Amino acid sequence: MKRTSTYITCVILTVFLIFSCILAFLAGSVRFRMLNTEAVLPVVTEQQLANKVSNTLQTEFKAAESASGIPASVYADAITPDKLEPMIADGISNGFAYLRGDTAKLEIRHDFSELDDQITAFFEDYAAKHNVIKDDTYHEAVKTAKANAAERILSACDVFRFQSLADTGVLKTARTYIPWAGYAVAAAFGTVILFILLLFFANHREPETGFYWIGTGALIASVLLLIPALWLKHTRWFDRFAVKTDHTFAAVTGYLYGGTNAVIRTAVWSIIAAVGCYLIFGLLHGIRRRKHTIRHAKH
Repeated sequence: MKRTSTYITCVILTVFLIFSCILAFLAGSVRFRMLNTEAVLPVVTEQQLANKVSNTLQTEFKAAESASGIPASVYADAITPDKLEPMIADGISNGFAYLRGDTAKLEIRHDFSELDDQITAFFEDYAAKHNVIKDDTYHEAVKTAKANAAERILSACDVFRFQSLADTGVLKTARTYIPWAGYAVAAAFGTVILFILLLFFANHREPETGFYWIGTGALIASVLLLIPALWLKHTRWFDRFAVKTDHTFAAVTGYLYGGTNAVIRTAVWSIIAAVGCYLIFGLLHGIRRRKHTIRHAKH
């Protein structure tokens, strides 16, 4: 650090290190938090998505009574929160697996046999009371009612609207690039390591000074990430999203705030690491100065 050329080199390398750290932190947060199914699934319970989906379906089936002639009570047992929660979780798992390229098909699997029995029982009871002939028209009506009910429930359980995004072509485009996220993380952290090594090389006469510059780079990168992330969380900025359905709004905003929290945690840990670098620098530099003082004192 005593030489001007070394100082300027360290400043330049630290600037590159700052941007490399920011890219690495963001890439890591996306890959290991935003695209990690296990990290996303807690949003189901945190945002009470099963209850919200159940309420939405109850309202929809109630509103459809006059048009379909089927009482909402027929669907009641099939749309309780405990029945819907596994379907929602399965939809989330399948959706993110599809995005990562881990599965080729976008779907939610569920056994609707109990609901089918309820619908069949309703139609049979109705036919018996009103002397309805069980012809092809009757059987087609039963089949259609079962299909519509299953489709409505599955659609509501797709809280991130993966199927709608797939229909518009958005998922196809995203699916092309998202599998490369892992390589992006490796490249970003590889770049960070490269600039760390270059800083140590630039300070080979006083290696401990490398810790000072590394700590400075990590600290500045962390602050540049932490301030906007805290602002997004404090102002509840994502709440501005105009999403009509309650459960989709809760899922999307919960997901985004979860990602924001991941960035905040990463930045905090990076600040702690930066402080550690400063402490190591102070300790090693102090030892070097004492040795230098003792050496000169002997002469």
